[in-house]
Amino acid sequence: MKNYQILVEAAKTFATDAAELVSLSRNRHFSVASKSTTTDMVTDVDKVCERYLVERIQKAFPNDSIIAEEGAEHNGSSDISWVVDPIDGTTNFIYGFPSYSVSVGVLENDTVVAGAVFNIPEQCVYWSGKGMGAFKDSNPIHVRNQVDTSNSLIGTGFGYSAMRRIAQAKFLTTIIGEVRDIRRTGAASLDLCFVAEGRIDGYYEAGLWPWDYAAATLIVREAGGFACGSNNGEPSRELTVAASNLELANFLQAKLLPYLPFGED
Repeated sequence: MKNYQILVEAAKTFATDAAELVSLSRNRHFSVASKSTTTDMVTDVDKVCERYLVERIQKAFPNDSIIAEEGAEHNGSSDISWVVDPIDGTTNFIYGFPSYSVSVGVLENDTVVAGAVFNIPEQCVYWSGKGMGAFKDSNPIHVRNQVDTSNSLIGTGFGYSAMRRIAQAKFLTTIIGEVRDIRRTGAASLDLCFVAEGRIDGYYEAGLWPWDYAAATLIVREAGGFACGSNNGEPSRELTVAASNLELANFLQAKLLPYLPFGED
């Protein structure tokens, strides 16, 4: 099996250093603007952090491609692509709600092979490499043992447009009576890592971008869980599902498919 240790260590280092930059910026004045809607916000910290990550990646891996949330893009000549979210959970960052992260995923062609998600409020890093297992700092993590669907704690997220948010809220009413409860923390990468370490049993969301889920879905899989999109395909913008077991993943997919695409953002 190919060794991805160099990419894993780089992803961890970049995410950790960028998270320190975000942390130091939290208590100073920062500007806030809206993107697609008033609920889709960006700060100057997002942009500064993204520039920092891009510069670090380009210096260390000049032939690799880069895709980042706030628009940075570089087409390299290698088979490696870096997928970066400088702050996942920007609204939480703005309000001081303790759920936001830096996410750095690494793809070889179309396969995620390394990833790191730094949980900024808790000051810890989730990370993994293909075939290496999943970790929180230096400690191995694993999804919860087999849990019946009726006893499962499920995470989700809402989109930015009013139409999509209303449709997603209506869907909640169709499953909340069939599971233990629902949680919504506002940072997809962390919700997925929470599946990986057993804080929640499953997660679903429509409308995510690769920088939201690339690193974290690898961590879920390496922690013994399942990550998929619609019809058992790969996670995608249409649908991202993660679960501690196949039964729960299939349940979420089956319930969700008739309701997709939840309107549009």
